[in-house]
Amino acid sequence: MARISTLLLTVLIVSLAVLTACGSIPPSEELQQLEARMGEEKTQELRQIPNASRFLDEARRYRRLAREAQEDRRASRSQEYAMLGLLRYETALAIYEQFEKAEELEGVNAQIVEINPTLREVTSSRNELVQELNELNQQMAEAADQRRQRRQRELQERGDAEAAQRASSDQDSEVLERANEAITRARELREKALDHDADKYSETRGLFQRADTQLENARNLLNENPGAASRAKRQVSFAVQLFEEAYETAVPVHEAYVEKMRPENRIASIQDKAQANFGGQYTEVVPNGTKIIMAGLFPQGESEFERETGPWLNALAELIDEYEEFSVQIDGYTRRGGGTTQNLAISQSRAQRVQSFLVDAGIDSSRIRHDGHGQQDIRFSDTPRNNDRVEVTLTHSGR
Repeated sequence: MARISTLLLTVLIVSLAVLTACGSIPPSEELQQLEARMGEEKTQELRQIPNASRFLDEARRYRRLAREAQEDRRASRSQEYAMLGLLRYETALAIYEQFEKAEELEGVNAQIVEINPTLREVTSSRNELVQELNELNQQMAEAADQRRQRRQRELQERGDAEAAQRASSDQDSEVLERANEAITRARELREKALDHDADKYSETRGLFQRADTQLENARNLLNENPGAASRAKRQVSFAVQLFEEAYETAVPVHEAYVEKMRPENRIASIQDKAQANFGGQYTEVVPNGTKIIMAGLFPQGESEFERETGPWLNALAELIDEYEEFSVQIDGYTRRGGGTTQNLAISQSRAQRVQSFLVDAGIDSSRIRHDGHGQQDIRFSDTPRNNDRVEVTLTHSGR
């Protein structure tokens, strides 16, 4: 009886040991981080933003997959799912922050809308004054024509035909001279407007094109019929008004654009946008630019993209297209394992594959260089599959 009791006790101890060994493993650091982020108060606010809620739902799905993998004692897979969940959550958070900035911008725009009626009223009054001035000029020109005709009749009545012809020629020469002076003034204003790219900005392009058309019509009219100098001068006066308005509107727009395009501002901007789109863990600040680590982009031993990498690649193409003054260097890598020569060839094919994708997306191939490094420079020692990657370095070409 004592032996049976001892045997039962041994079986019980062994069973307890087996159950303990089969229990779930401790959650990874990444999963703990994901749980903490998902528990933040801001998570509820993310659900109210359409695009952010989509990435938040994906983060929840990857958290669930990470938990299941943890319960199945698949530590590496649980860690990968948790990292993907963290990336989705950070993306949702970035979209939320952009939404908040957009709301702030809408508030500023609302203030501008309140100011715009006053500006439009001032502009309307100015246009009315210019129209009245043009009508007055026209009346003066007509009066001058009447005086000239009356003078011609008087001279002709006295039989002084030669004097009448001389008076007519002098009058025509004076009007023609004034028309040419107006054309010179219009050309000067046109050059000032072009110096501030008034023909390119949406706020001024229409004004500039209308002024250009008026000026060209007046020049053609004078060339074809010098006697129509009065009508040509009226057209040029309107062109002068439009060129002035295009120039004054273009100055602040152009100054803001120049400031935005300063190399240091563009570099800071692309660094911020890369971090927002790809996550701080997968971006690095480099001199005059940024580096983006496209981790886990390929299956082991292959140079075709993994499934579900489309959004990452599209985001990369959009970023490179927006910052067109940045050169692009693509470096391919592999995980360890297999032959060194084979891995070098695979990494080169991966870099070439990403370059082909970017060119197909409309990126100028002359901006892009690529290379492969095989299994050198292992970046993710705890997650081997992330080393099947490319690293894309964007560098400002003017620095």
